[in-house]
Amino acid sequence: MHLWLVFALCASALRGQDSVAQRQEPDKLTFAELVQLSGEAVPAGELGTKLQRILSTPVIGNSVSAKPRRPEWPGLGPLLRTTMWNIERGHEFDLVRLALGDPDGFMRAVAGRLDEAKTSIEPAKLAEIRKQAALLRDSDLIILNEVDWGMTRTEYRDIARELAAALEMNYAYGVEFVEVDKLYLGTERLDLTDDKQEDDFALALKPDESRYLGFHGTVVLSRYPISKARIHRLRRCYDWYGKEKSEIASLEKGKRLAAERVFLERISREVRHGGRMALIAELDVPESPTKKVTVVATHLENKCVPKCRVTQTLDLLNQVREIQGPVILAGDMNTTGADAAPTSIRREVAKRVKNPKFWAVQAVNWFSPVTIPRMFTMPANYFKNYQDPTAQSIPLVLPNRESKLFSELGDFRFADGKVFDRRGDSERTVNGRDGKLANSNERTLKGFKPTFSFKRDFKGLAGEMRLDWIFVKAMTDDDKGSYWFAPHFGTVLDELNESVPDGISDHHPVMTDIPLTDPGAAPPASRK
Repeated sequence: MHLWLVFALCASALRGQDSVAQRQEPDKLTFAELVQLSGEAVPAGELGTKLQRILSTPVIGNSVSAKPRRPEWPGLGPLLRTTMWNIERGHEFDLVRLALGDPDGFMRAVAGRLDEAKTSIEPAKLAEIRKQAALLRDSDLIILNEVDWGMTRTEYRDIARELAAALEMNYAYGVEFVEVDKLYLGTERLDLTDDKQEDDFALALKPDESRYLGFHGTVVLSRYPISKARIHRLRRCYDWYGKEKSEIASLEKGKRLAAERVFLERISREVRHGGRMALIAELDVPESPTKKVTVVATHLENKCVPKCRVTQTLDLLNQVREIQGPVILAGDMNTTGADAAPTSIRREVAKRVKNPKFWAVQAVNWFSPVTIPRMFTMPANYFKNYQDPTAQSIPLVLPNRESKLFSELGDFRFADGKVFDRRGDSERTVNGRDGKLANSNERTLKGFKPTFSFKRDFKGLAGEMRLDWIFVKAMTDDDKGSYWFAPHFGTVLDELNESVPDGISDHHPVMTDIPLTDPGAAPPASRK
């Protein structure tokens, strides 16, 4: 009888461990608590403790039906296809879902959007869009930035969980910010001269208090089991609570400023608790030499000088230095070369008023690329760095404030002596172009293919930027070793992202293929 009881207790404990592995998630805040947080810069007591638990506890959801697709390529064998995408909060959730998992459904949805807009795409481009959707479908690892959960603007969806269910993937989700702007919470109104427009905004912003959670973060989707995950919060480079509040306060006091400028600042502000972070997830991958692959999904700060992004990167590298086996570091790294990332609020404005034309035009005009003045004052340096934030920095003469971030990544060695793969072999790139990092991130004739562009890009002379990156620690300690778990065919899926009017997101997806078995030194079949 005693032995039976011991067995029963052990079985119960094992079941408890399994249930934790299947589903883990943080606390949620009540609407009253969110309203309280909107007025407290440094929450204390029980509410402060609860907020910290939310910001440090990842959601983990493992699905028993998840099964790797393991696409193959001649000369490389089975692959771990890896995609990274900043999905702009998930405004276009249905298109994102179809793009990631249903090429035929995606093409039908695109055709419907084009019909609505009374426009068309030439057959060759449609064929490329379909090809990119087919590539996306076979991604066994997907990293997403700017993922909402319980936000009015994205219909209160739990976007990470819904995508995981639709794609039959496991997932981990980390809360980057808790959105507590009083405009979102409905406790503040926009002060407009047009009463009708003010009412329209108030109605559009009014939240469903029973559904509003205010979460915004990063997700890792995987067809391999997620054995564990943790959140590492990066060094603070910007105060998303106090600074956002103080800037709008100073604007509103400036009587000389145009009313529409104040309006745009108010509608684009983001009062938040939390800060930039990395979601570090460990996947069970049998082909790995350690049976594990570590995914480091990050999102570096936009509202800071490049030097602070370097600080965040060094902080993150110290966190992963001791990791054995393959490591994939990916995310929106905001490598703009400036102290503020490009901002697009056209979609936000359009969703909040019935007749947004005037405000949309003002938004595009106001948030023009910060690099345009430099194009005219320092043309040589502008074009040296344009679309290539990795370009060498020549102090005083031809500086590049982002180059330090890439040199730190290039010089970094893990404790086992391995490095991030920086190779650029023409036969292992998607378009035959070689150069540093070309295997993992698509290059063009000059620099890297952009992953972000303004609607007004001055015919490519400005406003196109490479912000999103994938770095892979392969099984080599230099640039001449094995191609096992090394990146191949780095690709930007711009045609797919721009397949509908206004685009699916303001960022394009990026992708790389990683061989699960040693492909040897012979070059693979061309991807061109």
